Parts: sequence; C-alpha cells; structure tokens
Amino acid sequence: MSTGPDSTLSVRDLTVRYPGSDTDAVVAASLELGREKIAIVGPNGSGKTTLLKAALGLAPVSGGSVHVLGHDVRTIRRQLGVGTNLEEVYRLMTVPVGGLISIWADLTGRSDEELRRWIDDFGLKGVLERPLFRLSTGQSKLVGDLLAMAFSPRLLLLDEPFDNVDFGRRRRYIDLLNRSSASVALSTHELDLLLSLPEWGLYFMFEGQLIGRFRAGDIDRLHVSRGHQPDALAGFHSSIGEVSVTLDHGDLPLKGVSNLGYLLDRIA
Repeated sequence: MSTGPDSTLSVRDLTVRYPGSDTDAVVAASLELGREKIAIVGPNGSGKTTLLKAALGLAPVSGGSVHVLGHDVRTIRRQLGVGTNLEEVYRLMTVPVGGLISIWADLTGRSDEELRRWIDDFGLKGVLERPLFRLSTGQSKLVGDLLAMAFSPRLLLLDEPFDNVDFGRRRRYIDLLNRSSASVALSTHELDLLLSLPEWGLYFMFEGQLIGRFRAGDIDRLHVSRGHQPDALAGFHSSIGEVSVTLDHGDLPLKGVSNLGYLLDRIA
C-alpha cells in the first residue's frame, strides 16, 4: 500500500485483538492523518489507547494495516520522527528523568536545551533526579508529554495527555501543541477539552469503533440518536443497535454529556 507525501499516519481497516481475548479491542478502524491535528474522544476502555499503541508497534495488528511516516509499522525500525507520551516507551526503571532526557538527546542527535527549558517552565525541575516511577501521576504524565514534543518530531501520538494535570499547565501544554508544526493524534475522554482545540479534526471511539471525521469546533452542535438518521454525518453499530451522529438535532446533544461512558445508556 502506498501513502501520500503528506501522510503521517495511515490506518486502514485496523483490527486489534490481544492474545487470550475473545473480542476485538479495535474494530476495522480507518483514518488518514496529514499535516494536521486530530482528537480521538471516547470513554475509558473504548480502544483509544490500543489504537495509538498499534501505531507505535506496541499492540498486535490482527487485521488491516498501519503506516507511520510512510512505513508499515510492522517492519519500521528506529523511527525517531514520532513522539509519544506513553510511559512504557520511557520506562527505564532506575534512570532519573534527567538521564532520560540525555539518552533521548543522544538518540536523536539534538540538543536538549529546549526540553530542559520546558521542564523548568512547567515547574518540574525538581523531578530531574528521580525516575518516572517515583513521580506523582501528574508529574509523570507531564514529563511524558514534554518528552513526546522534544526534538522536533513529525508526528505526535498522545494518550490522555491531561490526566491529573492542573488547569494552568493544561493551558500551557495546549499552547505548545497548537504552535507545534507536528501532526498530532491525541486521545481523551474529556469533551470539554475540545473547546480549546476548535480547528482540530475530531473522531469518536466507542466499543472499538472509530467514528468520524468531524470538526472539534462543532462539538456544541453534534447530537447522537438511536437508529439510522437519513441526514447523519456518521453512524455505527453498537451494543444498543445502530447509532447516528447528526448536526444541530438529535436525541442527545453531546455538549450535555459529562461522562461518555454512559452515553449509549442515555439514548437506549
């Protein structure tokens, strides 16, 4: 399969099933990411993290394909153009954060000056002498977020980058993301976050299925309804039957949903 010159992430009919499981974690998902930024929104357990792990070669591809920066993820090696905040990528148990920064700088052949400045700006200078497993959850998440952005990656794959991160640091990191020239695929379960990303593309993920594409700035206009709607922007089959996503009308406005885990229950 070939991808276009601007393609940074190409997912075609991707299915992921973990060994020992009798259900698919990701079901025939497809998306094409160019030089742009997207958010993938869904409840915990919907398959968002698995989708990103598959793009990093950390989850088994049972069907379909994933290409990253034009290369099949199943054969790609030493690709330093991809940044991620997934902790398992950086989990060298006894290496302090300062050591991780130095290792990453050596691997990429770049200066760590900008990253160390970010660490200072985010009030994280005190973590440099400690390994990740000795940091608070919020500190560990932010360190991963900043490591992901360091050294000029072409593609950022960010899993729940704002979990346990306070409002001020969230705003600062969103500003870094919006100013970055990298393509971004970001997963989150927080709908309110989309208000800060109005120009981003938007996908939803439920029960392993990827639904979209929409525009994050339209989140206040999107509704979900049970059954097929003739003017639906998208639809998917779920445990409660067919569900439609529509603009400006429907059974339930998404802006009124505080917990995506109960969205299907509310329209059942």
